[in-house]
Amino acid sequence: MSNPQAPQAADSVVPEETSPTQEKSSRQKKRLNLDLTPEAYELLQKLADESGKNMADVLRTGLALYGLAHEESRKGRSLAIEEDGKVVTKIVAI
Repeated sequence: MSNPQAPQAADSVVPEETSPTQEKSSRQKKRLNLDLTPEAYELLQKLADESGKNMADVLRTGLALYGLAHEESRKGRSLAIEEDGKVVTKIVAI
């Protein structure tokens, strides 16, 4: 079951251009300018604070988990959260 209370990101994600020097120093990473709702920003900040990671690391981890969920969904599988061997939350419709 998905979390209906999860904040949603705003529509805007704008790639920013980087100079060749910036690209070499950042190991060919791409930079994004991301607009978030206040609720999504607060959640991102809270997750970063509680995990001891920076916001970019939290977003990268979330993207990796989303990618895994998407791939498994394409195979007809789903992801779930278990407690004591019982599914308590099933992640669907990714």
